[in-house]
Amino acid sequence: MLHQEILRLKGADNFRSLKGMVARCGRRIGSDALLRADQLHSLTDEDWQTLQRLGLRTVCDLRSNGERDRYPNRVPDAAIKQLHLEVLGDVRADPRVAAMLTDNPKAEDAQDMMLAVYRQLPGLLAPLLPTLFKLFTQDKGSVLIHCTAGKDRTGVVVMLLLHALGVAPESIMDDYLCSARRFSQLSAARQEAISHAVSRMAGRSVSEAALDAILDARPEYLNAAYRVIEAEYGGLDRYLQRFSGLSPADFQTLRDALLIA
Repeated sequence: MLHQEILRLKGADNFRSLKGMVARCGRRIGSDALLRADQLHSLTDEDWQTLQRLGLRTVCDLRSNGERDRYPNRVPDAAIKQLHLEVLGDVRADPRVAAMLTDNPKAEDAQDMMLAVYRQLPGLLAPLLPTLFKLFTQDKGSVLIHCTAGKDRTGVVVMLLLHALGVAPESIMDDYLCSARRFSQLSAARQEAISHAVSRMAGRSVSEAALDAILDARPEYLNAAYRVIEAEYGGLDRYLQRFSGLSPADFQTLRDALLIA
């Protein structure tokens, strides 16, 4: 996977631009039009200035209403549009999902819960895709897609967008795995917040190994989404043709808009 430059935000742990990723046709993403991140409530003024220099025009927030209320983005410029595309079914968005840990709080049970999350995501995302793809075919400027951790809901959405651009599955997986985290790697404040949130939703303390399973970006997670799309929708191409709202000509327009030689 090629990235032209390393971009850092002080207030986001899992931020990057997809600029430079190479499609199978040999072209690459030529601008910072597609950005991805975890939650944005801790961004500094300097962080927002960095995003504005990248041409940010739309923040696409996949979090639930509850998540947004607890940690609002506080976008500083009215020229930056906020688009709320609520995706439930994630451990951070739906207490019913985290409650799967109540009776089974071990690491392997946490992994099973995450696999269940990824199996749900293709169906949950399907009705949102026309609005999402329209951002890249009709609107100008960069789009920042984010959720709370920036890897599950955001990870599957970015996978779908990169596939539409013709990026190879192995390159998509490489990008997805850049979001892998361990509990011990987090700041003390973030450790406390994650531990408290998951334990509260599960109704009991959860082991660090289980938290690692929730925080991690594992190939089997994204592959669970791939398998559902293959089994239930006939593969990624058919899934996108059915739900993206784009015609074959629109897909070509999308690639021509974002890819350069």
